[in-house]
Order: sequence, then C-alpha cells, then structure tokens
Amino acid sequence: MKNKSIYFLLALLLSSGCGIPQDSSPVSIQSTFPENTTPQLDDEESEEFRTFTIYLLDADSRLIPVKRERSGSELQITDLINELIANPTEAESNMALSTAVPVGLSPNRVNVNGDVATINFEPGGLEIIEGEQLIEALAQIVWSVTESGDVVSLIISIDNEIKTWPTPDEGDQNSLTRSQFVSYAPQVSVVS
Repeated sequence: MKNKSIYFLLALLLSSGCGIPQDSSPVSIQSTFPENTTPQLDDEESEEFRTFTIYLLDADSRLIPVKRERSGSELQITDLINELIANPTEAESNMALSTAVPVGLSPNRVNVNGDVATINFEPGGLEIIEGEQLIEALAQIVWSVTESGDVVSLIISIDNEIKTWPTPDEGDQNSLTRSQFVSYAPQVSVVS
C-alpha cells in the first residue's frame, strides 16, 4: 500500500509540471535584474592617455617645454618626433611658439641601445635645411627625446648613413646631447 501511495504522488507531481503553469504560446517575462550588469566606461575614461613634454621655440629661439597628451599606453620616440613636426596648438601659437623641425622629416627606424638612441630618417628632412633652422630643429629633437632621462644621447642618420651635425656649443658631432645645445636651454616653467 505504501508503494502505491508513493507511485501515486510521483505521478501527480509529474503530471502537474512541478507547479509551473503551461501556456499555449511563448510569453514575455519582465526581469527584475538590471539590463546591464557590466560597468561601462566612457570612451575617454577607457582609453589610456600619456602626458609628455616636447620643446618648441619662442620668439627668441629659446626652447620652451610644452606638455602634450597622446592616447596609448607607451610613448615612442617616433611619437615625439611627430609632435615636433605637427603645427603648434592654438594656445601655443598665441604664445608665439613655433617649431623649426621640417614637415618633411620622416622617422624610419629607431634603435635604443642603453641610453643611446639611433634615429634613422628618410631623405628629405633635416639634410635639406641649414644654418640656424637646422641647429634649432636639432635642439628641439635632442631636448624632447632626452626629456625622460631614458635616452641621454642621439645618433641621427639619413637613409641609414650616420651624419655629423652642427651644434652651437661643441662644434660638429655625430652623437648629440643636451649639453651641446645648452645655449637654447629653457628659462621658463612648463606650459600646460
């Protein structure tokens, strides 16, 4: 008799669907959970930005440190060169800041060995300018690339040929450092 009672209860449970009513067609059920449980960040918040310093020239050909910002997690030497080639921002132009680095300057390859960076440029950049503009452009490049302290000196080649470059303070050199351009050294604080 006990076994018949258990079988009867099991049959009753199976036939009732365990208490879930059956519908003839699908029905939408309103969820009590939030639609999106994954936190969303704005594009600006999710993208990483790096602040760095480049050097522009004032009206007296003095190097002026300028803060710039670039997206991405790691700043490359080519990024610094590209920032020097670009036009100054409106705020920088209003302060009469400019760049002597020629628009045609195109970094091809950068090798860093210890604290020495060798930058190879495509033809049609530095070698087509001369005199004061060339020295100013070299001063901007050297001071900007050595700002972090990771690189102390630069060797600049054109089309894989290492060149000797004029410096205002130590004559022609193929290894360039800040001390060779100290006469262009900044005398003001960083512009934001």
